[in-house]
Amino acid sequence: MAEEELDAFPFPLRPDEFGTSVEQHRRRRAECPLGEVALPSGDPAHLVVAHQDVARVLRDRRFSRNLRYPGAPRMVREADMNDNPDAIINHDPPEHTRFRQVIQQAFSPSQEARWRPIVQGIVDGLLDRVAAAGPPADLVADFAGVLPISVMCALVGVPAADWQLFHDWTAVFFAVDPAALEERLRANREFLAYLREFLEQRRKAPGEDLVDLLVTARDTEGRLSEGELVQLVSALLIGGQENTASTLARGVLALLRFPGQWALLRDDPALTGPAVEEVLRFEVPSEGAFLRVSTEEVALSARSVAAGRAVQVSVPAANRDPAVFTDPERFDIRRTANPHLTFGLGAHFCPGAPLARLELAVALRSLADRFPGLRLAAEPSDLRYGEGNLIHPLLRLPVAW
Repeated sequence: MAEEELDAFPFPLRPDEFGTSVEQHRRRRAECPLGEVALPSGDPAHLVVAHQDVARVLRDRRFSRNLRYPGAPRMVREADMNDNPDAIINHDPPEHTRFRQVIQQAFSPSQEARWRPIVQGIVDGLLDRVAAAGPPADLVADFAGVLPISVMCALVGVPAADWQLFHDWTAVFFAVDPAALEERLRANREFLAYLREFLEQRRKAPGEDLVDLLVTARDTEGRLSEGELVQLVSALLIGGQENTASTLARGVLALLRFPGQWALLRDDPALTGPAVEEVLRFEVPSEGAFLRVSTEEVALSARSVAAGRAVQVSVPAANRDPAVFTDPERFDIRRTANPHLTFGLGAHFCPGAPLARLELAVALRSLADRFPGLRLAAEPSDLRYGEGNLIHPLLRLPVAW
């Protein structure tokens, strides 16, 4: 296929049978590794697919997240999260560093001892209900789809009665279809109104949750503005939901549809950590990290990117690059060298990575221990993935045991 034909494809790329654009990634790596795509806004962007180039874009500060200047490229034509000057994701160092220092305190790996019993308790409660209802079960609706937001709400201190509200709101935040604009705006208004009231209540009755660390950074230490505080709490809840939920559901499916992988995990708890890393490599539910723009000409392996160009990286393409991964289309939880880029690199490396890894590890280990005979209750080819969003979640995962 000619490069011009490849460049005619819109972004997000249409996923293949199992929710990842494998064939499109393969052809782009071979034929146009820095070709253009049309963003939902209509703006063109380079789509970067090679592992070394994706890593370069993520690390190099000449690829900026500041898209708030007149004429900046846009993911969608309407107002979206990229317009918000209070959001951590929209800043470059050194300003980004101030946000990062605040949020890293809340997400320090040293917090794992506190997180683990909370995560385990929520996982156990969800699996108790799955077991009581009996097979078949839908592990998206009954488990993966509710676990991450439940964990984050618990860590932030949101009352359990309100957890479903957050699940409903975050479900629409990643839509890029123009027809979903009104729904996105409504969800955003309701979400932010709730957060502002929640923060006022926590000021009156503080606790020892993640949100209290951020309130202290705002009210006592003066390291955040009020708008920045609201946006950081918002980022905690949004970032803790859709990607982790989708990765977990897709990861369980991968373990069940590749012969022997579930048995390996079930029989050897030591493989839990490697299984998490392989799931993270193989089942990235979104096409990539946030859109960036080049501030000057930068040379990549394929060719140079001119100043002022929009650049979108494809993390799933990078994670299956044969130049880096042996037999990259093989899902193997015994894989050792696994330098996947799922959490990013550089200044915008995902601060929630330790918590996401913990959630995935506890969820997979608990599933294997509670349901050793877990199996698919549908043909893999009959399963469907969401489209029209930046994230391609598995819609249902019917299982029996």
